[in-house]
Amino acid sequence: MKATPVWFNSLTDSVFALGAAAREARRAARTAQLTREQYDPDRVRLLDAEVHVDGSTSGGAPFRPHDAAVFTIGDTLSKTATVLSALYTNTALAYAYGTAWAILRVLDGEQPAAVQLGRTRDGHYILPRELCPVPPVMPGLERWNDHTKFEQARRHLAECDAAGMHADLLDEQPELSDHEAAELHAALDVAAGFPDAAYTYGELAESAMHFALLGPKAQHARTRG
Repeated sequence: MKATPVWFNSLTDSVFALGAAAREARRAARTAQLTREQYDPDRVRLLDAEVHVDGSTSGGAPFRPHDAAVFTIGDTLSKTATVLSALYTNTALAYAYGTAWAILRVLDGEQPAAVQLGRTRDGHYILPRELCPVPPVMPGLERWNDHTKFEQARRHLAECDAAGMHADLLDEQPELSDHEAAELHAALDVAAGFPDAAYTYGELAESAMHFALLGPKAQHARTRG
């Protein structure tokens, strides 16, 4: 009979799986973005030649195959980059907020066997409401060596989130002054770092969780001994 995993081991595996998903999505998103940037349709000299497409709907209409291929390639690469960027953002947030949720449960003396997150029908993670917009400060980790770095990552995540909301607010305005337009671009630049900020926070949170689990692991060892 297979032994039931100890709760802190399965929780550790749960967090690691979220990190692995975020890393795969980050790698794919960066590859897709690089491929899209390298494929520049403007460098292609389109051939001014046609074929006539047979068929009842086309009626032998002229068709430019080189144009069609270049457009399809560019459109596909752009859509792929957009989809994978959104995937990376969502998985990085799931990693960050899911791990923060786990830490808070452990600090409260609970024994969760896995991270708990919601999922929409189209496969997007739903973040814990009590942690939004940004996970709170965690005083129970103050003795951890990387607590200061962890708090800096939390503040950076908050800055990126606030910049995104500010950019959305400015973008909704019917007209922008030159100053507001510059403000919008600056906010967008900061907000663009949101996925990476979430991933960095998730990595530190995973280490913080290991620290938070030291007590429960020691207690479990004493009980077994």
